[in-house]
Amino acid sequence: MANNFSSTRVAIIGCGWLGTALVQELLKHKIDVIASTTSPTKLKKLASLSIKAEILSLPCEQHLLNKAVFFQQQQLVICIPPQLKYGKTNYQAKISTLVIAAEQAKIKHIILISTTAVYRGLSGLITENTDLNFEDDKVKCLHNTEQAVLNFKGNSSIIRFAGLVGEDRHPGRFLAGKTNLANSKHTVNLIHQQDAVAMIIALLKQTQPCSQTQQIFNGASTTAATRKKFYQQAAKALQLTPPTFNEAENSLGNKIISVKKIQDKLNIKLVYPDLIKWLAE
Repeated sequence: MANNFSSTRVAIIGCGWLGTALVQELLKHKIDVIASTTSPTKLKKLASLSIKAEILSLPCEQHLLNKAVFFQQQQLVICIPPQLKYGKTNYQAKISTLVIAAEQAKIKHIILISTTAVYRGLSGLITENTDLNFEDDKVKCLHNTEQAVLNFKGNSSIIRFAGLVGEDRHPGRFLAGKTNLANSKHTVNLIHQQDAVAMIIALLKQTQPCSQTQQIFNGASTTAATRKKFYQQAAKALQLTPPTFNEAENSLGNKIISVKKIQDKLNIKLVYPDLIKWLAE
């Protein structure tokens, strides 16, 4: 996919916290970008930020979706949260309809924002090639959704992001005041919003061969801190009550997410490799 970034046209499906930050960064590069949202209230908010957006509610009848303005762009970034923990079961169906519409419109490249939750039930150093735990229904759903994108007839990329943090999503609020928490010695797996946006833009910029390519990347910081150390320090940074942990409650499943592949292939240099240092800023 020959990709002159300055002239590329991008659609962002799902303009939430990450999607909005991505659009704002693309606009700084003078990129033609349009985003989707699900409510008139959010549409008005995006307009106040000079973001061009349209309402899109999924699932949607395929023939109507195929005509949506988003599919007039060259690259499609899907930022729809799975919401599996809230009991939603239609994530795969939503993404599959987007892929069908993208194929009909001859979109050049789809990027799916996925999650390291696909590694549920695993432990140790996790790479993009680590075998998944398909006994877990949520893992199966995430994997099947990723496969729907990887089967796209154009170019497709998956980024499995760790937990997202940033200036207005400070981790100090996540566990503040909670007590008797488990897994004090597990490694935190998080990524700063700014680094997540940079990774997506690197994928949008990259030059691909004309043949179909599919790729999967992990997206995380390289913070080497335990849950106890990180979340206690994060709460203190906001002058909140630090959480306490039950030192005896340490289950299996400590994961370290490797980001070597994306750093090497896309020449990514993390702005916030150590989120402990970010907390102190």
